Parts: sequence; C-alpha cells; structure tokens
Amino acid sequence: MSRFESVQPLAANIRYSDYLARTTLRAWVGMSFLSATLIIVAGLLISWLMPYLAGGADSIVPHFYYVPILFAAARFGPGAALIVALVAGVLAGPLTYVDVAAATAQETERWLTRTAFFVGIGQLMAWLVIPALHPVTEELRRMRQEFDIRRGLKHNEFFLRYQPIYSLRQRRFVGVEALIRWQHPAHGELAPADFLDVAEDSSLIHDIGELVIAEGCRQTEEWATLAREQGRGPWYTAINLSARDLVRPELAYDVASALNRHHLPPELLTIELTESVLALEDAEPALEALKHLGVHLAIDDFGTGYSSLAYLNRFPIDTLKLDRQLVSRLGHDPSAEDLARGIVLLASSLGLKMVAEGIETLEQVERGQELGFDLIQGFYFARPLTADQIPSLLMIDNVDPDHPPTPEATRA
Repeated sequence: MSRFESVQPLAANIRYSDYLARTTLRAWVGMSFLSATLIIVAGLLISWLMPYLAGGADSIVPHFYYVPILFAAARFGPGAALIVALVAGVLAGPLTYVDVAAATAQETERWLTRTAFFVGIGQLMAWLVIPALHPVTEELRRMRQEFDIRRGLKHNEFFLRYQPIYSLRQRRFVGVEALIRWQHPAHGELAPADFLDVAEDSSLIHDIGELVIAEGCRQTEEWATLAREQGRGPWYTAINLSARDLVRPELAYDVASALNRHHLPPELLTIELTESVLALEDAEPALEALKHLGVHLAIDDFGTGYSSLAYLNRFPIDTLKLDRQLVSRLGHDPSAEDLARGIVLLASSLGLKMVAEGIETLEQVERGQELGFDLIQGFYFARPLTADQIPSLLMIDNVDPDHPPTPEATRA
C-alpha cells in the first residue's frame, strides 16, 4: 500500500455519530459570512412565525430567539450578538401579539424585559463562553485543513515551482530551488506558510516530502536530458525537507529509490535542511546516510539559528545558505555586512559553497560580489517559476546581472 493510500481515513472503523459530529464541527469553522448571516435571518423569521402560527405569545413563549442570538455570538462576536438580540426583541415584542385573533399587543414592560434577557444572554455567550472555546475552534480548523491536505494529495493538487540560482563567477544560472505549492480548488495557489504547519503536526509532512523528492528528481533528470541534447552541463535542484523528514528511518531509502527510478546522478540533487536540524539527536546518522548516496547537503537560513559552529565541521555539509533577513540588511547595516563577511570566510575555510537567498536589488547583487558569495537567488532574478519556464533561463550562457532576463523575454 502506498503512503498516499495509508493516510486515508478508515471509514469503516469510524462510527457514523463521530463522522457526523466531525463533519458538523468542520462545517461550523469553515462557514462563510453569507451562509452564517442567512442562518441567523432564517432563525429570526422562524422564531417570529412560531408564536404567530400558534396564536400569540400567550400560546407559546418566544424563547426560540435565543438560538439565532447564541449563533451570532459564537460566529461573529458581541457586536453581532447585540444587533441580533435587539432585532429579536422587536420581533418578539411589538411585532408579536399576545393574542393574534384579537390583535392584542404585548405590554411594553413585558417585551422590554424579554429584550434585556436577549441582550444579556447574547453578551454573556460572546464575552465569556466563546473565548474559552477558541482553542477548540483552532483545533477544529487544523483538523479541517488536515483532511483538506489529504484530499489535495489524493487529487494531485500539490506541485513544485522553481527559483533559478545564479553563479556570480560563471555569470549564468546553474540550478534551481524547488518550492512546494498547493493549487487549492477554492483558495487558489497556496504557499507553504499556509499549510506546512498543519502538515508537520501529522504524518502528512512525510507524504509531501516524498512528493517533493520524487518530482524534484524526475524534473531534474528531464532538464539533464535537455542539457545533454544541447551540449551543455546539467543543472542541479535543491529541495527542502523538514526536521521530521530527517528523522524518518526510510528517508535515505526513499531518496535512493527516486534517484534510481529517474536515473538521476546524485550530485545533481541538493537537500536543504534548517540550521536547527543539526541539534537533533539523530541528525548525524541521517545526514551520513544521505551523504553516502552522493547527494549534496545544504544548511538553509544559516546565520539566525542557535546551533554550535562546531557542527559544521562534524556534519557532511556542502553548502551554507545565508538567511534572507541578513541579506536584506546588506548595503545599509555595517554589522550585517561584517557578519556576512565572516560567514563567507568560515564557509571558505571549511570548503563549503556560499549561497545568498532573498536577493531583491542590484545593490545586493553588487554587495554579494564584493563579499564573495558563490551563488545567489531571489526575486531580483525571478520569482518561483513553473517547470516549463526554467529551461529558457538555464540555456543562457552569459547573464548580465545588471539586466537579468525574464522567461518571457528569452522565449521571444
């Protein structure tokens, strides 16, 4: 059984009552503004019609108004609860006869007292009860998104975009970084920040990691074939894996299987890991297993973590990627430049490549040249692109950093 199949809920083992409860709660959390408003309006109308059809307020006490009031408090907060309570007070008071047949109006004191109760209960619900339910609501939201991610994996809604990596020495693009995206049917294209936190709290991060490894290897081999046909050297691809992926025992096997399946030379694959990974207890054997395959290893967001610098000499790292926050301060923050210069010297002394990400201006490119960065990437050259846009950039022999090309221009 594949991993994608294994994460599907075993419907046969779930009681219908549990399924109904979960479905109802997920619907509550994800309900749109319009749907919730229509429910409140319908609740008010039904609450008004019931005493009217029963013959008047003496025949049936109009307590059903509490349902839309409490719903408004739970869904929209105290402001909406107040408005709905006041509307309910008018509907249950001046607009509801004591005796419909005799058209007898209610006493003012009677319906004002009822309105006060409507307002008080609604505010109590909004200010005291609902805040206490916020953690539950957040958990339900995450549960809903987890099921949504499973559905997206099953329907192949996840895909990769690629950001070109530029060599300052060779003056051309030499590789790409693969970045996961989610083409959500309702919300459009989603970035990792919109779903990875939920995925990392479950086994879904492993499924996403497998997808990135497999698709990254497949696409890199396709580009390698294109490069051979054009008489050019191949381009490498860097993929990102989480700390939870690193401690997965079968990670090295999955990477080896993907390399073999797509006949990809391992040196064309770089696996990027966050700096905090170095502090994990199982980091060393996992990294050694990956390095044994021949793939390159990079530490992402270097310069902001807390790991000991001694780990760089201990682990089989090939590349350091300078954190984008540090890069953004180059040119106007002397301390940032001093730190970047120190990291470049450190990388050089250890025989590591130096990559700066988050390059957005020509000034940062020039500062990178002065500081001795090997490779740079960022929006200055290109935003993350689709796979079919990449070859036109990688085929250019000499890229002027003062006038970076665009995929559209190279195809023209």
